[in-house]
Amino acid sequence: MNQIKKLNVASSPHWKGGSSVSIVQKLWIVALMPAIIASLWLFGLNSLRIISLAIAFSVFIDALINRIVPSKDYTTNWSSVSLAVLFAFFMPLNAPWWFVLIGCFIMIIIGKKLFGGIGAYPVHPVLLSCAMLHISWPQRFDYTASFVSMDWTSKMIEPLRYVKTLGGDAATAYDWTNLLMGRQVAGIGNALVLYLAIGGIFLILIRQITWHIPVAFLSGCFLMGFILHIVSPEQFATPLFYILSGGTIFGAFFLAPEYTTSPANRVPMLIYGFLGGVLLLLIRAFSVYSDGLIFAILLINLCNPLIDKITPKIYGLEEVKNA
Repeated sequence: MNQIKKLNVASSPHWKGGSSVSIVQKLWIVALMPAIIASLWLFGLNSLRIISLAIAFSVFIDALINRIVPSKDYTTNWSSVSLAVLFAFFMPLNAPWWFVLIGCFIMIIIGKKLFGGIGAYPVHPVLLSCAMLHISWPQRFDYTASFVSMDWTSKMIEPLRYVKTLGGDAATAYDWTNLLMGRQVAGIGNALVLYLAIGGIFLILIRQITWHIPVAFLSGCFLMGFILHIVSPEQFATPLFYILSGGTIFGAFFLAPEYTTSPANRVPMLIYGFLGGVLLLLIRAFSVYSDGLIFAILLINLCNPLIDKITPKIYGLEEVKNA
């Protein structure tokens, strides 16, 4: 019997490379592994507790919502796991279970599912959740208070907070090696500079992200930090201090280049990243927030649709006149 041949009318791309959403999310988790291991090494059971709770809550909420309101944003695509790890990195050492649960609820339901799931949300779900938690319970984001039980040789106060309070000369109280290795007061993973940089470079090498946004983001930070330091050295530290302190590297490699909320074209990527770096330093310098990474990237997320309208010129088309 002759086989009936059917015409394939599937949408492009027709040449498939074998990748999928779940594979991409797993690669991002692999890139986060150096920071996860470093966090477990530095903070022990507290880090394990928070990361485990975040993953468990996120996956459960994601699966529950899919059961109630089925969608193509399946729980098996691993997006809830990668978002959970990114969210956990912002958490202080003493974050209670209910705080993590509320954050995961906001992140998965409001930040992701409400807008249609992965690929549809206008701002990064992790940052939206952290911003709402930060505004609602600012005392819970007091990293300095959470480090009371730690016994480190480095100064036990957030570097950015210390400099913001005492001026640029206060940066000399911190050893550059400690800042680079993540031995600074912060969340359980957002300031592990060296390990996050290793993961970010890995993402670039395997072409999960391009260099444009991270380099532009760090360039914006450096340039604005340089200008502030030149104008008022007694008030602002050197630009290198601002890059190594807080979540600058975390934002440059893992938050700003997120697929859904960042531009797709090269020139918009450079503008988007540079704007984020400049805004980050301005928020750190002139707002009540000592870091401000969350709000800086949320702002450029909102600017993304406008920035991404800058598209390459199409060659080979003749202008039709008198049509």
